[in-house]
Amino acid sequence: MKIFKYIFIVCLAIGTGSCTGSLEDVNTDPSRLSNVDLRLLLPEVQAQAANNLGFNPPRVAGIFMQQFLGLDAQQLAYNDYIAGQDAMNNFWRTGLYSGVLKSARVLEEQATAESNGFYAGIAKVIFASQLADAASMFGDIPNTQALQGLEFVKPVYDSQESVYQAAIAMLDEGIDDISFFDGIYAGGDIIHGGSALAWFQTAHALKARYLMHTVKRNPGNAALALEAIENSYTSNDDNAWFPFETSQTANNPLAAFGQERPNTLGFHPNFVAMLDGDPRASKYFVDVEGVLQYFDLGNSDLVWAQDDSAMPLISYTEVLFIKAEAIAMTGGDANSTLADAVQSSMDLNGISADDASAYISGLGNASIQTIIEEAYKAYYGFNFLQTWTNYRRTGFPALTPSPDANESFDPSGIIPQRFMYVDSESQTNSENVEAATDNQGGALLDNKLWAFQ
Repeated sequence: MKIFKYIFIVCLAIGTGSCTGSLEDVNTDPSRLSNVDLRLLLPEVQAQAANNLGFNPPRVAGIFMQQFLGLDAQQLAYNDYIAGQDAMNNFWRTGLYSGVLKSARVLEEQATAESNGFYAGIAKVIFASQLADAASMFGDIPNTQALQGLEFVKPVYDSQESVYQAAIAMLDEGIDDISFFDGIYAGGDIIHGGSALAWFQTAHALKARYLMHTVKRNPGNAALALEAIENSYTSNDDNAWFPFETSQTANNPLAAFGQERPNTLGFHPNFVAMLDGDPRASKYFVDVEGVLQYFDLGNSDLVWAQDDSAMPLISYTEVLFIKAEAIAMTGGDANSTLADAVQSSMDLNGISADDASAYISGLGNASIQTIIEEAYKAYYGFNFLQTWTNYRRTGFPALTPSPDANESFDPSGIIPQRFMYVDSESQTNSENVEAATDNQGGALLDNKLWAFQ
């Protein structure tokens, strides 16, 4: 190349001692950062994780769970389980593997190199959460060989069981990193403002969540979840909120979808019926000219559909519902914990004390069914993936599948149990996709995943 010829001539002219660097240095752009401060890496990781809470998977899960109703375009097709290998392509590629997981890994590696346990611990907590949620959606997924660059261009798929084990182990590592960090917080923590205690609690809350994901396979996890909860949240003030903004480039993803794709996603009438007499109904949906809408521009009553509606990575409300279920599973009386869980939800939605009290007094006995049905109502707006997981674990609430379920994607016609593997993987990593499919006995929407069998 001419540039190397000119450098060589200059070196000869001024003496070899003046050109001691490698000729490859000319390919390094001095105006571009080769290393980014931890305080600048962390916000990207947190923002990606929060956006995934309102990205395509939760919206589609909300349709499967009959909380949302598709009104047009792709959303209309999802009503009848027309969700093929193209449905989650963007999420898999940009939201998950080349998105939050890659960024969290970069943050973890740099923080570890700098002996900064606080940032390394947060990276592990977020990575573990996103990984476990992905396993809950797809089953077997790449983990041990994922994000290895050219070393593993076609990563193998780890079993769902091993991915959950790895996620919980990583949460434990994150807890240790955060617990023993004695350095100085350098900034960038949008969620907890640099509080090691808050991240310690969040990690334990998430650990309880994923222990319950696999409780059907490992009943002893209920007791372990209760142990984790002892070190988690004590009020809604502890929630791992991500604060979205009002600008169109930083707003809540559900609100953004309502503006960018108007009248394609509405509120399901079956959910309306379940909310009859529930004071949260007016905070969840509105009737606009005969159409039930989850989003209505300018309507400040809809708590979870504002541009600046915050979303929690996990909440005190969820922790209490997990606790109630775990208590009931281990033979305890969960009535007061269920009441606390519903009260927490009422508080999040700004329901008056009188209205909340009237509703809570009619809850009845805290059976597993009642707990999961109340969680179904309480998780609306921010926790669709966990609602779907609860349903697949327990069968509650009892939902009637679409009578027009697509036979190509869901031949048995049941409520979908998973998302299909994506086109990009089938095209570039087909051998490992086929192996994962064989290992799980199929990969269509009605294929029940290991954790929920």
